[in-house]
Amino acid sequence: MGTFRALLVLLLGGLTAASSALRVERLRQVNAPGHHLLYLPSGRYLKAVTFGYEGLVADLVYIWSIQYYSNYQIQDRYTYLDQVYRRVIAELDPHFLDPYLVGSMIMSVEAGRDDLAMLLLKEGMEKNPGVWILPFQAGFLCYNKLHDYACARDFFQQALRDPEAPAPVRRLYAEMYNRLGDRRTSLKYWAEIHDTADSDYVRQVSWMHVHDLKIDVDLEDLAGLVRRYRELRGESPRRLEDLVRAGLLARIPTDPEGKPYFLDPATGQARCESRHLLQGH
Repeated sequence: MGTFRALLVLLLGGLTAASSALRVERLRQVNAPGHHLLYLPSGRYLKAVTFGYEGLVADLVYIWSIQYYSNYQIQDRYTYLDQVYRRVIAELDPHFLDPYLVGSMIMSVEAGRDDLAMLLLKEGMEKNPGVWILPFQAGFLCYNKLHDYACARDFFQQALRDPEAPAPVRRLYAEMYNRLGDRRTSLKYWAEIHDTADSDYVRQVSWMHVHDLKIDVDLEDLAGLVRRYRELRGESPRRLEDLVRAGLLARIPTDPEGKPYFLDPATGQARCESRHLLQGH
């Protein structure tokens, strides 16, 4: 019975392909835009006529799509991207992850349709909850191309719910708080990464983030104390020792390298001798 069904699927596929080929060839002769895809059936239709072999058909359409979208001689090849990946392949096999990943990359990088890429990835997440790779790719799109760091943070957080999410996801999640200006929360997560690092490389990289963020947070805190001193005394402090005498500081704090912070006499702002280890901080 299984052999009969397989043969029947191949026969129907051959007849459909032959019929479609004739119509496509006629359309090709008149140079109709997107003619190659006009007769590609929907995933629901294909699922109904494949007798349980929808996974195989999804594989075939996916392989065809890679070849098709790699042909840069087809000027209008991006017209039916959503139809091919979301309405055909994803409907045939909603748990086939590669088309979500590759399709969204083609949509975003090649076609410049970030909206379609996000739509495809979100649909993949709905059909495959708990899989880290889909929200990770959505988060990376938000971070790297859209520069929407709040969106990226939320997707990276979703990816981290999967125990199989690799370590770099956690590092990107920590960094998104820094990009959003929440250095205190970013410092918290980078410190956790440093304390649980399982390699010298991760320990070194995370330390550089901790080093720079700790300086930023300390300087921010000291700036707040300087403002508080002005409110209380009606004048600016000359040195950080003035904050200690006023009871606003228990002692002069030191930076991650053990060097004491100080007040710049020209500006009255808190400074430190140590430099940031990372560019952009």
